[in-house]
Amino acid sequence: MVVKFSDFNENFRSRLYDHIKEVEKVSSAEVVVIVRASSDNYRDVALWSGFVLQILVAAFMLFSPIVFSPYTICASTLLAFLLGYLLVQVIYPLKRILVSTGRKQRAVEIYARAIFQKGKIHYTREHTGLLIFVSIFERMVYLVPDVGLQHAIPQHVWKQIQDSFSEIFNGDNFVTEALLSRINELKRILKDYLPVRSDDINEIPDDLKVDL
Repeated sequence: MVVKFSDFNENFRSRLYDHIKEVEKVSSAEVVVIVRASSDNYRDVALWSGFVLQILVAAFMLFSPIVFSPYTICASTLLAFLLGYLLVQVIYPLKRILVSTGRKQRAVEIYARAIFQKGKIHYTREHTGLLIFVSIFERMVYLVPDVGLQHAIPQHVWKQIQDSFSEIFNGDNFVTEALLSRINELKRILKDYLPVRSDDINEIPDDLKVDL
């Protein structure tokens, strides 16, 4: 299923904030969900694609039995570079294939942790902040829990939560609906391991804005 940044529109955000409020009614966690179109521009991949296509065209023209003029070779290789660059830069599915899974994972993790720090999600009283970061181009979700949540919830449960969120791009349902469903499931887990305190307050805005 094709996922677009526009799917995460105002109507979705309104429903998302309602789900977050429901989670925070029953647990001490401070949940923040941030969606980005991409965690990196991967422009070097497009540049390398243009360079490779340029080399292939140059090799063909130089070793072809057809004799090309120097001007034709120069113009053709330049156009080949531009074509290769633009195809990869514009056609996201093609670029996604060319970027290794490991690089995408690193980019998403770095971006998520940067948001966690700059957004001061670790500044809560009991260190119970949780960032759910969704990166659309990479089709990945990365969770960054603060130390209070990490200590309260067993590691194997965190892995189950992460795996569950990572699957939202793999199903037939709309990603937005799958994300809301996972947040609803997360509510039960957080309620069991980190129930709401009598003096609990909302320490982080549900619509937190973080610019990097």
